[in-house]
Amino acid sequence: MKSVKITYLCSCICGLILFVLGITLLFNIKNTPAQVTDNNATPSNASNSFDIVENYTGNMNPINFLVLIKEASGLNTDSIIVANYSPETRQISLLTIPRDTKASTRASYKVNSAFYLGLNKNKASDKLTEAEQKHKAAEHAAQIVSNLTDIKIDYYIYLEIDTIKEIIDRLGGVYFDVPAKLKYNDPTQGLHIDLEKGYQLLDGDKSEQLLRFRKPHTSYYTSKELKEVKKYYDGSDLKRTEMQIRFVNAIIEQKVNLLDLPKLIPIINFAFDHVITNTSLSDTLSLFRAFTQASRPEMNTYKLYGIDRRINDADFFIYNNTVENTKTREIFNSDEIIEKYFVTQSGKFVPDEDNHYDFQAILRDNPSNEDTDSKGDNQDKP
Repeated sequence: MKSVKITYLCSCICGLILFVLGITLLFNIKNTPAQVTDNNATPSNASNSFDIVENYTGNMNPINFLVLIKEASGLNTDSIIVANYSPETRQISLLTIPRDTKASTRASYKVNSAFYLGLNKNKASDKLTEAEQKHKAAEHAAQIVSNLTDIKIDYYIYLEIDTIKEIIDRLGGVYFDVPAKLKYNDPTQGLHIDLEKGYQLLDGDKSEQLLRFRKPHTSYYTSKELKEVKKYYDGSDLKRTEMQIRFVNAIIEQKVNLLDLPKLIPIINFAFDHVITNTSLSDTLSLFRAFTQASRPEMNTYKLYGIDRRINDADFFIYNNTVENTKTREIFNSDEIIEKYFVTQSGKFVPDEDNHYDFQAILRDNPSNEDTDSKGDNQDKP
C-alpha cells in the first residue's frame, strides 16, 4: 500500500472547491434580500453581478475549511482536504489527508470512515432529516480531522462524485481536448475508462473517467498509442494532476459565470439539495473571490507524511506529525507549516485535548513498519 494513495489530488479539489463555492455564492445571493425593485430582472451588465464579489471588503481573517468528497460506491470519503485562505495575503493553502490515515491514537478505523461513522450515530434519530444527519456527520468528521491534524476548522463542504457528475450534465457538459486514447478497466472498484483522443464534449460520466485516469492498460494499446499516452500519463499522481488542472481550467472558463445566474437557478437548487455545507455568505464571498482572482500568490500544497503500518490485519497510514510539500517533496515538521499557513482566528471545530493524536504511542503498540518488513507484506521480521 502506497502512503501517497489519493483518488483526487489537490489541483482537482481546488476546482471542485471553486465550483461548490460558486454554487454556494449564487445560492446565498439568490436567497438574500436584494436591494433591487424588480426581483425578476435579468442582470443587464457585468458590473451589476461582479461588483458583489470584487467590492467585497468583509471578513479579512484567515479561514480554514474541510472538503469531503464521497467515493463512487459506499459511504466513505475518498478525498479529504483542509484548505486555508488568508484574505490579507490572498494566499491559498491546501493540506491533503490520505484516506487510509489512522484517525486517532486509539481508533481502529481510518479517517475516510469518519463521515460514515458520524452518519451512523445519528441515523437512529427520527427527529433529524437526511440533510441534518449529513450535517451532523460532517461535523463529526471535522472534529476528527481537527483532532488528528491539530488544525482549527471553520467550515465543512461535503459532496458526492455523483452530484458533481449530475451538475456537469445539467450544465451541458464541458468541452475538453483529450490528448490521447484513455482505456482502463478495474471491475473490483467499478472503474471503466474508455475515452477517445480529441476535442469533445465530456458529460458527467466521461468527466469522471478523465479525472480518475492515471495509467493505461497496455493490452488495449498499440505500441504507437502507448508511447503517445505515456507522454501525458506515466502512472504517477503528478501527471494526473497536470491533466486535472487543465480540466478545472476548462470548467472555470466555460461554466463559472455570475451573469448566467437566471439559467443556473435550477442547477443551484439541485446542488443545494445534495451539497452539505455550513459556509456563511460573508466567508463564501471571500473564498469565491480568492479562487477567482487572476493575480494571487501560488498555492501552497501539502499532504500528511508518515509510514504504512499493518495493525490487527488492517493496513493503515500513520501520520507522524510531518508534512510533505507536494511540489518540492520536502518534508517539514507539521507544527511549522500549520502555524505558517493554516491559522484561523476562531474555528468552530478545535482540537480536543482529551483526544490528542500521539503517533509515537501507535508505533510503540505495533513495531511493524517498512524498516522491519522482510517480505514487503507489512509483516514483522522474525
